[in-house]
Amino acid sequence: MAKLEPVLNAGYQYGHHDKCLPGTRESVLRDLIFWAKEPQEQNVFWLNGLAGTGKSTIAQSFTEAVAKRGLLGASFFCSRDYLDRKELRHIFPTIAYQLAYYHPHFRNHIISILKDNPTLAHTSLISQLENLLVNPLSGTNISCVIVIDALDECTDNEPSSAVLSVLGQFVKQLPLVKFFITGRPEPRIRTGFRLPLLEPITQIFLLHEVDSTSVNNDIQLYLTTKLTVIANQRSDLELPNPWPHENKIKDLTKKSSGLFIFASTMVRFIESGQHEPDKRLQLLLSKSSTTHEGHAGVDSLYSQIFLYAFSDICQPKEFADIRQILGAIMLAFNPLSRKELSKILGVSKSLISITLRHLHSVILVPSDENKEIRIFHKSFPDFLQDKKRCTNHWLHIDPVFYHGDMAFCCLKLVKQLVKNPCSLPPYTMNQEIQNLPQLLERKIGGAVQYACCHWAGHLWLSPTSEDFFGQIVDLATRMLQNAPPWIEVMSLENNLEGVIHSTNSLLDWLSKVSSS
Repeated sequence: MAKLEPVLNAGYQYGHHDKCLPGTRESVLRDLIFWAKEPQEQNVFWLNGLAGTGKSTIAQSFTEAVAKRGLLGASFFCSRDYLDRKELRHIFPTIAYQLAYYHPHFRNHIISILKDNPTLAHTSLISQLENLLVNPLSGTNISCVIVIDALDECTDNEPSSAVLSVLGQFVKQLPLVKFFITGRPEPRIRTGFRLPLLEPITQIFLLHEVDSTSVNNDIQLYLTTKLTVIANQRSDLELPNPWPHENKIKDLTKKSSGLFIFASTMVRFIESGQHEPDKRLQLLLSKSSTTHEGHAGVDSLYSQIFLYAFSDICQPKEFADIRQILGAIMLAFNPLSRKELSKILGVSKSLISITLRHLHSVILVPSDENKEIRIFHKSFPDFLQDKKRCTNHWLHIDPVFYHGDMAFCCLKLVKQLVKNPCSLPPYTMNQEIQNLPQLLERKIGGAVQYACCHWAGHLWLSPTSEDFFGQIVDLATRMLQNAPPWIEVMSLENNLEGVIHSTNSLLDWLSKVSSS
């Protein structure tokens, strides 16, 4: 059996993750346990969740639950922090080793197979799966659940997950075995589950789309439980009773924005033995920034995501494109679609898709190009805009510079407007126009509408350097010399007061330039 060279600490018993607190994640776990217990046409389950949504914590609780019910065959908790738990070649041999430990008949098959070929642990993934799992499982009729957590954390250079690719070829030969897999929606994982052999038999649960009320209630219970423990442990302090107040728990819950990792990071920050917990709590609640939580743990998560996403990029121009696209997404005054972003920045939609394809765990990127791209949590743009937190200078987003970039791009769009852009009859009043929003979308488009409304807002936050001043003044002058089309669009948007505000913002920015 030692020939399998298993990773002995990869199983759930080693407590790699906390399990869910009692009373939290109940509906999710109930659905998962039902899937594990009852006969299913879809014997593969993908728990798909963005970074920080609590996938591994749920996986720990689920694995313990099915183990208590005698349903667990084996578990492998991947981790990029440990060499042996991030190499794909260790997964199937370790699972085979665990199955052999619990099932004597399986063990007899494995021993016979290894006597014939003792080097199977070093063969290809497809050979490992066929010889170490499919053949012995088929010969023993074992019914079980196999858990693979955080598959996205394994080193894998294939366009589609190598594990999922081989699993799809054999899983139908194992009708009594269920595979529970967790992972972020990264490109190779998404592509793997879309393979024709795997997609029809895979059930997908989007953890980040669970009802927000349910998630917030769970986070509130988690925070209440953990902070009560902290209060009880600090007998050296005179904390008010109860501590913290329910309103403060609600404020922390709101700040978490549905991210369990953010809630746990705040708890770690507050429980520091070298500080007073109430002062740490007040520090979190008094600032809108996420700096403290970042230093306590969230930043390492974002750094790991970027390390994977852009490890193969080395050209300054490519990084410049990445920064421009991320900067526009983070600094836009309202969310933009891929189509709108493409027109504002003057870049292709495919470039935006390529840039974001590895960031689906932190940015919600709809498949529909007309739907808005959204940042999942405020801590992500906070991280990118802080030089001390985002130590990779190739990815750091300078907000002043990229507000300037957005102002420049928006002014270029506005300048291109023509008179009477919606081709309306003379003296037409807004209330006389049927389906005005649809007309604006068809004739003008969301990108130009955004540019008209927000160019001055970006400009006010832009650089005041001489170079930028020269570019903007020339562009703004040409736009204002042809102002009627812009004013017409603002009028059709029922936003004529925005013309006044935009002009004032331009004058304020010019004042800043002259005084700098």
